[in-house]
Amino acid sequence: MNKQYDVVIVGSGAGGGTVAQALIPLIEKGLRVAILEQGPHFPHSYFTQREIEMMRLFRFNGAWPVKSGEITIAAGQGVGGSTLMYTGVSFRLPASVVEEWNVPGLTMDDLTRRFDRIERDIHVITPSETMINDNNRLFKHGCERLGWPVKKIPLNIKNCEQVGFCNLGCHSGSKQGTLEVQLPKAIQSGIHLIPNCEVVHVSEKTIHAVVHHPPDGTLKGSWPPGKVTIHSDIIVLAAGSPGTSGLLLKSGFQKQLPCIGRNICLHPAMTLYGVYPKPIVNYRGFPKTFYTDHFTRSHGYYIETAFYYPFVSTRHMGVWGKDLSEIMSKYNQLMTVLILNHDTTQPENRITIDRKGAVQVHYRLSDTVIASLCHAQIRSARLFFEAGCERVIMPCASSPVIDRHNSDEKTLTQMIQTQHFIPIKTPVSSAHPQGGCAMGNQPESSVTDAWGQVHGFPWLFVADASLFPKSAHVNPYLTVMALADRVGDRIGSTLDQKSSF
Repeated sequence: MNKQYDVVIVGSGAGGGTVAQALIPLIEKGLRVAILEQGPHFPHSYFTQREIEMMRLFRFNGAWPVKSGEITIAAGQGVGGSTLMYTGVSFRLPASVVEEWNVPGLTMDDLTRRFDRIERDIHVITPSETMINDNNRLFKHGCERLGWPVKKIPLNIKNCEQVGFCNLGCHSGSKQGTLEVQLPKAIQSGIHLIPNCEVVHVSEKTIHAVVHHPPDGTLKGSWPPGKVTIHSDIIVLAAGSPGTSGLLLKSGFQKQLPCIGRNICLHPAMTLYGVYPKPIVNYRGFPKTFYTDHFTRSHGYYIETAFYYPFVSTRHMGVWGKDLSEIMSKYNQLMTVLILNHDTTQPENRITIDRKGAVQVHYRLSDTVIASLCHAQIRSARLFFEAGCERVIMPCASSPVIDRHNSDEKTLTQMIQTQHFIPIKTPVSSAHPQGGCAMGNQPESSVTDAWGQVHGFPWLFVADASLFPKSAHVNPYLTVMALADRVGDRIGSTLDQKSSF
């Protein structure tokens, strides 16, 4: 089967959806655009909130291991991309990070203008008091007792039912992600959305793909299963950091662009738990409403409120046997926080493909990151105890379950040390793969320019977190959208000048 379009977008997440929305004025004039999504098209009725069933929304059931096994990555696979199972956290890229990136042609003024408009479009709000459950309230109380600044997390939600299952798909459509905002507008304007479409490789203005059968319970696309060749004047890769980098590598672009797959960051994260002396409401309200950036400059991490489900929680704790059974028996007494590390690029961390063409993420935790994660555990333990918890679970402690009688900082510092960090055994995860197609001026040191156009290939663009030259420090969702909006602008202005459709 052969198809012909003016623009084809590979990936339907925050990046792909935003590019599609930016092209709507031209689509209405006759521009032919398609979005190819490797994953299925899930209807709202699919989101049952049953943890074991909803792991199907993730690649590798939410635990895609890096090559070393030290980190597992959670990445979405479906129409809407990772916005299917994110929590709606909508941080703006800090001005200090824009300065650190130092990409010629990328300014904070330009991003701010886009952030303003995008936030209105996706309904970014500050959490109200009615959304703050016990877990969040206790977090705020503990931070205040320690003298740490507490800030509210901006969220893009509307008419939220506060059922607490954000990471398992939003059955009510309250999260204003790509599935709810950009894609419906694009489809209504005439864009073609093709789910279950796996792109195998890309050549000159051509995409080679395979359409698979839709899984049970998902929506069917308009193309029948089988191989398909799609010709397009412009191709936009928005398949996520590993996906976009891997596709370019499989397609042979590394010969001209040696930095493909390089300069990656993952925001290594740890989920930590404290046991409160009585049951608390941690499963209703909104999972994330507060964070502290008190340690972002000194030790390179945020502490955010969080809530996770029984199976995922057992994987995060790093304890087994009797300890695990005892802790999980108090599941409705658990306080939870997430540590988000601002990692830096390392030469050995990169994306490759194996002999079979499968994407491999090579990532080793540096000594600096491990020290930061241990520091964060000491501080989080203090936070839990100040909030009133009777014990905490810290994976890098000499004894992971720590009771209140050991809650002073000196004892915690003696117990929680880097020597107790055991790679693979110590649970570290990532939901924010970044880099691999870094923006910049030179093809020797970057992959695209500041507008996402691939060096030397005027028909090829990138519009996802792989554009980041370094860590974003914050949850990258809103930054991906702002950069993708720039890509859409560049494509739109180029096509409008040609008026060839």
